[in-house]
Order: sequence, then C-alpha cells, then structure tokens
Amino acid sequence: MILITGASGNVGREVVKQALTLGLTIRASFRSPDVAAKAPAGLEGVIMDYTKPETIRPALHGVDKIFLVGPPTRHLLALEARFIKEVRASGRKYIVKLSALGGHQSIFPSGHRDSEENIEASGLPHTFLRPNAFMQNLVNYNTATIRSRDAFYGCQGNGAVSIIDIRDIAAVAVIVLAATGHEGRSYALTGGEALTNGQIAEKISRVAGRKISYIDLPPTEFKTAMLSAGTPEWSAEAMVDLHRFYRVGKAKRTTEEVERFLGRKPITFDQFAHDYAFAFREEEKVAS
Repeated sequence: MILITGASGNVGREVVKQALTLGLTIRASFRSPDVAAKAPAGLEGVIMDYTKPETIRPALHGVDKIFLVGPPTRHLLALEARFIKEVRASGRKYIVKLSALGGHQSIFPSGHRDSEENIEASGLPHTFLRPNAFMQNLVNYNTATIRSRDAFYGCQGNGAVSIIDIRDIAAVAVIVLAATGHEGRSYALTGGEALTNGQIAEKISRVAGRKISYIDLPPTEFKTAMLSAGTPEWSAEAMVDLHRFYRVGKAKRTTEEVERFLGRKPITFDQFAHDYAFAFREEEKVAS
C-alpha cells in the first residue's frame, strides 16, 4: 500500500487522482475530517498531523511506500524529521519525497535539502523529486490581481524560470511509486522552457483576451505588500529570497527528466494557460 501525505494540497491531490486512475492501492492523509470528507469516493483516508505522532502511527500501518509532502513552513525539517522517526520505528519503508530545486541556495528549497539529508542519514530507501516552480502557483496566488487589476506582481526582474505543471510532477511521482529501481536517486523536474514573468504575462494575455502585465517591485515593497495581504513573516521573507534566486538566473535550467519518464515533452505554459483560462478571466465574466 502507498501512503500519500498532503493529499489535499496541489501536488498531493493530483498524485491521488493519477494513482487512482492507474488502480494503485493508496491511502491518503488529511489534516482534518472536514478536508477528508471532500476526498474522492472510495478513497481510504486517514487523519494525520505531523505534530502528533499518535496520528502518524496508524497512517503507516500496512504501508510499504510513502509519498512525502511536507507543509510549506519554516518548521519543515522538524515536522518531516518527526515523521521519518515514526517511519523508521514502523519498519523499512520506501520514501519518495517531494522536494525542490535549489538546495541551500535559497530559504525555501534549503529546508527541503535539510530534510533530504535527514532522510539520507536515516538509512531508509528513498527518492527525491526536485521540481522547479509550479505553473499552478499563478492560479493559486495571482488570479485575484490578474482579474481585478490586469496585473500580477513580484521582484524577480527578468529572471527566467523553467516552471513546471504539477500534472507532470504527479505523473512522474506515480511512476516512481509504482516501479522499482529508483532508490537512492534524485530527479530535477522542470518544464521544457525558461520564461520570464514578462513572457508569462504575454501568454496569459492571449488566453484572457486582454492585456495582462507583470509589475516588478523592489524587494522591500513586494514583501510589504505580502505582509499587508496577511502572509506570515517567514513566508514573505522566503518568497522574496526565492525571487532573488530567480532574478539572478539560478532557476532557468531545463532538464530532460520529465520526458524520460513520460515519453513526451513536458506540458507547455501555453497548454497550461489554455487549460486554466477560466482562472484568468475578469471577475464579472467569472461571476456571470
């Protein structure tokens, strides 16, 4: 049986969907009964909280493989370390960790690399999936201003990023979970092209039917805007630092891992924008 953690999140939810399509035997973990109630019919769900070991142990019962998705928090290492401790106590299970490109070069991926090192030291069989930025984050974080102001904001300048569709990340994850021979490996997952936010704005404009602009802000101004919108201090600081990482060109490389796994090119941003065009329409059109 495969345990998929973070099953209500962007990637976890897509992994659940694709794993069920392939007929894999899975168990999905959720943080609350309310969220679990929205899971697909027939899915075995379990309530699990990284801060409560007593909820982790039952989730691991009968499991031999795990897709590990930790929460985007400054406490990622501690939370995943607590989980790994319980995994070790329950037997030798295979961990496929959703990580991030960048290693220790930026705040956000640095937490993932710290957790990778802990997993390596644990002796558990493992594979690390290290995707670049998600295309779907444009929908999750920027649609409000795209709809209301015809713009989205950041501080990454003209730095290009080889962003990837989470549907491709999930497809690779399901293949790794269903197969053998990936133990001890790490895979850098990217889209097929590196795009600046200016280029992304042009592509969104075409599907939105109106001009959408990317507005580059000074880092301090961008952080202030995020804090004003309710973003926690650590998250805002990590996002500014991630944009610095993008700005200096550290996230523009592309890899062929997705194509090697899936036998096709990665989903393009043009295809993504077409599929999610509804998210970029003006507010009054969405409401009608």
